[in-house]
Amino acid sequence: MNTIILLLTLLISVLLVLTPPVAVWRVLSRQASGRAVWLYPALALIGPFVAAFVFVVLAWLPTYSGQCGGWLGETSPCSGFGEYASETMFWAAMSMAMPGLLGMLLGAAVLFVVLIRRRTFRRAA
Repeated sequence: MNTIILLLTLLISVLLVLTPPVAVWRVLSRQASGRAVWLYPALALIGPFVAAFVFVVLAWLPTYSGQCGGWLGETSPCSGFGEYASETMFWAAMSMAMPGLLGMLLGAAVLFVVLIRRRTFRRAA
């Protein structure tokens, strides 16, 4: 079971790092028009983190056993499902913070490179 959890954690981390740059590149490769053009790259940057967060929280919530903690071996009785849910959301966000931020940083780099190249080609033409 621990091997499966480790592999899923690594898979989610890799997806959090690779998905934002690919999504930004795909969004910017299409010619979009309208008032909400700026919204698509923003959703491409933030969307994978939000989706992974929701997936991890929904995967862990059904395992409620009445015990909170346990990340370092210490457990204590929960005061209720609300405490368990908030602790699960906190640890899900903490475990995805570094890969998610790296993916957003790489996505922002792709965004800036594509926008700079577009402006350079417009001036040359």
